[in-house]
Amino acid sequence: MSQRPGRRSQPGSSETPWLIAGAALALAMAVALIWWGAGLSDSSIREALAQPDPATLLIEQFSGRVEVTTQQLALFVGGVLLLGVLVVMIAVAGVRSRRGRSRVDSLARSMARAKDFNDLTEDAQQQEAEKLRAQAAGPGVPLARLVNDQRHLRASWEWVQTWIMGPRAGKTSCVCVPQVIETDGPVLATSNKRDLVDLTRGPRSEKGVVWVQDPQGLVGEEPNWWWNPLTFVEDMETAEKLADVFISSATSAGAKQDAYFESDGKRLLSHMFLAAAVGGRPVTDVFAWSMDPDDSTPVDVLHTHGAMQQAEALAQIQQLTPKQRDGVYGTMRPWISVLGNENVMPWIRDTGEVGRPEFDHRAFAHTTDTIYLISREGGGSARAITAALVMAILTQAERDAGRQPGGRLSPPLMAVLDEAANVVRWRDLPDVYSHYGSRGIVVSSFFQSFVQGVEAFGKEGMRKLWSSANIRVAGSGLSEDEFLPFLSQLVGDHDVTKRSASSGSGRGSGRQVSTSVQRERILDVSDIGALPRGRALMFSSGQPTGLLALEHFSDKPYAEDVTASQEFYESRLV
Repeated sequence: MSQRPGRRSQPGSSETPWLIAGAALALAMAVALIWWGAGLSDSSIREALAQPDPATLLIEQFSGRVEVTTQQLALFVGGVLLLGVLVVMIAVAGVRSRRGRSRVDSLARSMARAKDFNDLTEDAQQQEAEKLRAQAAGPGVPLARLVNDQRHLRASWEWVQTWIMGPRAGKTSCVCVPQVIETDGPVLATSNKRDLVDLTRGPRSEKGVVWVQDPQGLVGEEPNWWWNPLTFVEDMETAEKLADVFISSATSAGAKQDAYFESDGKRLLSHMFLAAAVGGRPVTDVFAWSMDPDDSTPVDVLHTHGAMQQAEALAQIQQLTPKQRDGVYGTMRPWISVLGNENVMPWIRDTGEVGRPEFDHRAFAHTTDTIYLISREGGGSARAITAALVMAILTQAERDAGRQPGGRLSPPLMAVLDEAANVVRWRDLPDVYSHYGSRGIVVSSFFQSFVQGVEAFGKEGMRKLWSSANIRVAGSGLSEDEFLPFLSQLVGDHDVTKRSASSGSGRGSGRQVSTSVQRERILDVSDIGALPRGRALMFSSGQPTGLLALEHFSDKPYAEDVTASQEFYESRLV
């Protein structure tokens, strides 16, 4: 274990010589007891002693009145060797334990006691799962080990989580993989690359059907199934929610646009989504309609299906002056450009190919299936599609939970939203986050930084995601001038014994060491910014800050299955 940077060693304590002397005395006493025990094992020595205590034996043999036998010497040598082996084993164990410890592990006890987390142990969460009718999903959501005593910690099936960890900090291999694999109920997982899919797809296929949506071709998955986003649209309200997802996926939170054109553009898109939904048209028709402001098809469809008010509202937009209308349509087109992408089309509409099932988001929560949604930011991004499917699955799961005993899904639905800021641009997520936990919808959102979440959900939205989570974790690799001081305050202060040494210049004056107790931050901003890889700070509901030791999937019982899954799916790339 290395010393924390910037810390100088305190002056030597006057107690150190006494500790050394005490250890030497204990070793001498142990050797004497071995000698005494070896002597008493010989019957001739026992008969020659008036009293069988250690002092009498040593005095009598030292004076020569009692003979030292060969048996006693042999047993003594054996006992000393055994003592030496024991001392070496203890020393080796101490060295090994220090090797596995980081420079901040010694501060774990200053943050909290091990018993403060008794409610998060596997046994406690097994009982909690039974109360929540969630035992079919497993004994809680896996988190990590507690540094204090190396116990495995698990979160409740009614607790949502927010994890903020920098790149290469181990969030996929140490957190996402265990949470996906160790859940026996339905699992929704998102990512922007193939690692999570390859590592967990094999083990999850033993629990149910595995669906992989890869509209950008990031993992090379063929479109062997499809999902129509319009199945989410039932009325004007749901049409507006779907439009919101497309808008937020194409723009950053807080991005400035013309208020008039943005408002009318959203209204136009919402009405077109509704028209396509009630008319049974493919969602790609919305893209075609957006290219021709004179196309009256969406208005006619709404009229035909009795949506008179919506038809009139859409007609009013089409009847604007050419300049205004072009501005509204021009504002809307970038939001739905993904619908015109030929690579995306097979994922969102029926192409007539035999054997391509349609995914039903309304039934997913009642299965033990797994769905992976893969997309990323940048040119050709299809994250509007992935975000829309996340919204559809979770919204339907919430409705279904309200119709079950206790208002909860049983077993619960696990949503592991890796790269949430890049993949799931759903602005309503912060508002429903804490509510989902009470419905048996357990969401774990992962971000590379707090700022990344602000870009996706806005400053207030990201604050909601952080503060409304029951489990809040900050890992290594973070460097933000506002977030790190906030974390340092959350970790808190502790009492530290400070020693100061002084030496007098006069004759007869010696070195003096004085001690005092001072209050200081457990972890400074620099300490959190330099948090070792594999360590994370956990802020949980009702408990003090805990220092976590992340556990790689290779240390889990299912490590071979995970490795085999990765090797199999990576071999398909060749």
